[in-house]
Amino acid sequence: MSNVCRDLRLYLRLLHLMGIMCWNFDSERCQLITTPQNERYAVAYAGFIFAATTACFTFAHLQSYRFHIAIYNRTGNFYETIIFRSTCLVIFLLYLILYVRRHRHRDLVQHLLCLNRRCVDRCTDRQFLYNLLLYGLLSVVCFGNYLHGYSRAGLAALPLALCMVVYTYAFLVLCLLLVFFVCLKQIMAAGLIHYNRQLCEGGLAPGLRGRQQILTVCWGELNECFGIIMLPIVALVLLMAPSGPFYLISTVLEGKFGQADYLSMLLTSSTWDTPWMIMLVLMLRTNGIIVQANKTAKILAKVPRTGTGLDRMIEKFLLKNLRQQPILTAYGFFALDKSTLFKLFTAIFTYMVILVQFKEMENTTKSINKF
Repeated sequence: MSNVCRDLRLYLRLLHLMGIMCWNFDSERCQLITTPQNERYAVAYAGFIFAATTACFTFAHLQSYRFHIAIYNRTGNFYETIIFRSTCLVIFLLYLILYVRRHRHRDLVQHLLCLNRRCVDRCTDRQFLYNLLLYGLLSVVCFGNYLHGYSRAGLAALPLALCMVVYTYAFLVLCLLLVFFVCLKQIMAAGLIHYNRQLCEGGLAPGLRGRQQILTVCWGELNECFGIIMLPIVALVLLMAPSGPFYLISTVLEGKFGQADYLSMLLTSSTWDTPWMIMLVLMLRTNGIIVQANKTAKILAKVPRTGTGLDRMIEKFLLKNLRQQPILTAYGFFALDKSTLFKLFTAIFTYMVILVQFKEMENTTKSINKF
């Protein structure tokens, strides 16, 4: 299994299966190959996704009342229809971006696969497998929550089926992209560890050259290719995050379920968005690139000065390059690191308060109308 994960073949197969990155991997030459058959598969799959998401979006827009849950309040039902339509829209946009930029993504992944083969050790290799296992476990939890939650809430058969398909598929695709992005960042961090080790062993020229190549890819292609993908994903997770707690407040804690369903719905609504949040936190907290990039300064500071041109080269490198932080961003809107976590949780709490205020306004209006 280690050798399979070493070249990220399991990820590539899953991405190919979902019509996201349709390439064949030549393990001997460490090369991604695009065939006419792969191109036809990518076109057909993208066309199917475009048609399916458009149909689901249109149905939810024209027949929004069919998605209403009887025991839920009006604010909650309106919020649910917004989430459903937004999910369809995000899936549509992601497949459009990935198809239009497929050749650019292939070149980036090709470069990082070669770096992975040269620099990744067993410890980093195991992280790829752990990430995939976590993704699989959270997918099962997510599917179970959706099935139990919507069926117990009394959603009609057709909207129940649509919600199950759209939300489960959205989790599978979006979180696979998140975990793949995490693995790519771990490859780059492992590459920096490799070149920092070269610096410690005295190989200044190749170590600095390799380090700069990795950071150039990080600032350039990795930001360009995955930054625009992370933007709608993070925005969708931010929109969906208050749904579980709000449902908990609006139904379970108000005693709208009987004794038999109370505990199960309490558990389901409490963990409703947990799989999404865990994947998002995993993506934002993986900051090995910054750690290893900054470690280079400490290594160079310990290099003994010889009074030759080597000293000037080191000083010039420190002044010019080490002030530049390898910050990954969501297309420039926000940084993709742990500094964003606090802002996200603050925004989620703010949206939660707004939803509760709308709910209270709705209850007040109903009370006034009764009199």
